[in-house]
Amino acid sequence: MAKKPKHEILSNELKVAAEIYYQVHEKGEKVWFNKLVELLSDYMSRSTIQKALNVLFDWGIVKGEYGETEKGRAGRLLLIATEHKDTIRKIYETYWKDKDSK
Repeated sequence: MAKKPKHEILSNELKVAAEIYYQVHEKGEKVWFNKLVELLSDYMSRSTIQKALNVLFDWGIVKGEYGETEKGRAGRLLLIATEHKDTIRKIYETYWKDKDSK
């Protein structure tokens, strides 16, 4: 029996949080909902991402700030709340960082 990739044990909420962490804190890029949908299209649907974001906002893990997207348009930029950054970083490094490696 083949061993499951580590990232598959994460909940959808933690996958979304880990991807936001990666984009913002590792790559230094801005991320907003539509960009997140593109980035995670291989892992979950648009509606699943929206549900996960709703939970993350409710838990205070993710926050939104209005600003300019990379395309110069106004948008709600997604960020990991400061008080949760270390926890999400550890989850990212342990489970999500190598999600694309085989």
